[in-house]
Amino acid sequence: MLFSILSLLTGASVHRTVARAKRNGIFIALAVLFLLTAYALAVTAGAIWLAGIYGPVGAALFLAACALLIAIIALVAMSIINTREARRARERRAAVESLATVGLGLIRAQPLLTAGVLAAIVAANLVGSKRDD
Repeated sequence: MLFSILSLLTGASVHRTVARAKRNGIFIALAVLFLLTAYALAVTAGAIWLAGIYGPVGAALFLAACALLIAIIALVAMSIINTREARRARERRAAVESLATVGLGLIRAQPLLTAGVLAAIVAANLVGSKRDD
């Protein structure tokens, strides 16, 4: 039973880590794409400016600025999401720690009740269904 609880906690943690890495990879790839677009458009704008035609320069510089702005927005969004997730992880960790503290207090205060609860859990696992759901 203890092994199943540990594997459940570890599996959830690994799942969250993999999901976070995938999300960060997508946002970083998006930011890199728009940064490269901004670079290419800035170079294009410079080439057009050097050619002496001012009309297309304004358009190319505008597009480069837009791509740069989109990359910055993507990075800021990723940062906000990571900050929220870190805060939620701290809150979950604090909740588990407080639950463990309460459990230890219960064990110290009422050892017979704790032994009865543990016996009931073990009996339920032994008598319960063995098929996989």
